Amino acid sequence: MRTRSPIRVLHVESGQEWRATRDQVRLLVEALMDVPHVRQAVATLEGSRLAVEAEELGIPIIPLPWTTDSDPRALRTLARVAGTGWEVLHAHDSQALRLLLYIGALEGSNPSIVASRRIGGRPPARWKWRRARLVLAVSHGVRDDLLRSGVEPERVWVVPNGVDVRELEPQRPGRIREHVGASPEHALIGSFAALEPDRDHDTLLEAAVRVCAARPDARFALLGDGSQRGRLEGRIERLGLGGRVCLPGYVPDARLSMVDFDLFVLPARSVEMSSSALEALAVGVPLVTTGARSDERFEGTGIEPVPPGDPEALADALLGLLADAERRAAAAWDARRFAETHGLSSMVEGTLAAYEAVARG
Repeated sequence: MRTRSPIRVLHVESGQEWRATRDQVRLLVEALMDVPHVRQAVATLEGSRLAVEAEELGIPIIPLPWTTDSDPRALRTLARVAGTGWEVLHAHDSQALRLLLYIGALEGSNPSIVASRRIGGRPPARWKWRRARLVLAVSHGVRDDLLRSGVEPERVWVVPNGVDVRELEPQRPGRIREHVGASPEHALIGSFAALEPDRDHDTLLEAAVRVCAARPDARFALLGDGSQRGRLEGRIERLGLGGRVCLPGYVPDARLSMVDFDLFVLPARSVEMSSSALEALAVGVPLVTTGARSDERFEGTGIEPVPPGDPEALADALLGLLADAERRAAAAWDARRFAETHGLSSMVEGTLAAYEAVARG
């Protein structure tokens, strides 16, 4: 029997902050350990969560001293490693892609870069995505954004996020509610999303004003951190949402208590499915998402779509679900079934196919 030649993959991830979607990197490298012909290593911020978790899995780590977008120390370290015989360089975020392209330009080479695009909106630095060999878009909406930025259609593959249901068991109810000060009587609406401009927390806060006025028992817990925290804290106070909306930051093992939420919100600006949203669906929490397109099909998914930038529509969707226990129960059933179609295997298979295409030319 013919033995397949190995594919050597260097994963590069900046580790500047831990988005829920960046759990996908760890899930991917762990799953690829079971693929005999894949050899891999991870280059990421020294001491980051990804570095610690990958090292615990026994995956070789290249620690990068990364303090700014284009830290020259990280550039030098990565340049020494990137030119040592990798068939695939996988850039898992835009900062990683920038450094890999710099290295290719300095060396006069055309590196075999696979780049992942996991957030919506047209990229600000469009040239980067046009120079990757393949770009893996997390959704068709993200793919459309890349095409509008000039990336050739044949070089954009849609590889949705995956969820490993086994990691969500057993759920431990009560931990998130205790952390955010919500009692069992409160209707708790949650979100896991980086507090960054690509997320639409402003629309969510405006919707929260309407929801809290109609439902005094409603509470919002918006988990995540980022550059917009200070501005959003000020906006919460100006909107009179103090005590109703909290920004608890990163809560350890929060994904093991997602059943604490009555509803989950994905404040997206364009259609996509984050890993945290998939995890909420997997444990039976109905999802309300913004950024939906009119041609998307959500019936029977446990997902309630609303247009982007429409706080009234978002509030109506949340209030409608909170008011109808039977509808919430049906949505919870549909949510679990939908999450089953986004298993980890499909994400791994799609990514591996991209590696094969790049490595085999």
